[in-house]
Amino acid sequence: MLIFISRELSADSPFFHILPQDQVEVIGESLVAFDRVPVAELPEIDWCFFSSRNAVKFFFQALKAAGLLTPAGLKWGVLGEGTAKSLKEHGYVADFAGNGEPQSVGAAFGIVAAGQRVLFPRAAQSRESIQKILIGLVTIVDLVVYTNAPRTDFELPSADLLVFTSPLNAQAYFAKYPLLKGQKVVSIGQSTEQALRNLGCVEIITAPIPSEEVLAEICKTQLAL
Repeated sequence: MLIFISRELSADSPFFHILPQDQVEVIGESLVAFDRVPVAELPEIDWCFFSSRNAVKFFFQALKAAGLLTPAGLKWGVLGEGTAKSLKEHGYVADFAGNGEPQSVGAAFGIVAAGQRVLFPRAAQSRESIQKILIGLVTIVDLVVYTNAPRTDFELPSADLLVFTSPLNAQAYFAKYPLLKGQKVVSIGQSTEQALRNLGCVEIITAPIPSEEVLAEICKTQLAL
């Protein structure tokens, strides 16, 4: 079985230790191009909330490039497990960590950070799902730290399973390739699922928790069918 996932995979990815490597070939490649946006200064804030690993990556890159330090006593919030791991790699432990599902995370974080100033490092094209939930609950401080756009410079073989990790990755893939008979489509979450439906996909398997481990388990289940 050939599996495509729209993400660069690390050597310790669950896709390499949950799936039987003698039965599966995995191609991990992001179909989105990223560019850092410079940051001149950090405003006065109580929290910094990250909705993705890329937001973490480009936020700290921007701080380093500008010679900026994070404010003393700043608290950290993250959408889910993967983002928490990325934050920890930069030397910080999340004070608030969600389960990856925007609606429930936004509601819970709104209680924890009520009335405080929250910085949201994000992509220029972000859907701002968490921010929309938090309107009126916290003071939203917006900070664009990167841009993302669908790539066109890729060539992929026909895979049995297509695993999409963002709406933009789905858009990039289906702008170039049709859905073939027999191919199965897996989505990391609800926003990506909706994007896939808008692109004409009908049968979609959506991960209940947006993590590589859950996606790999879904692929393993499909292998056994």
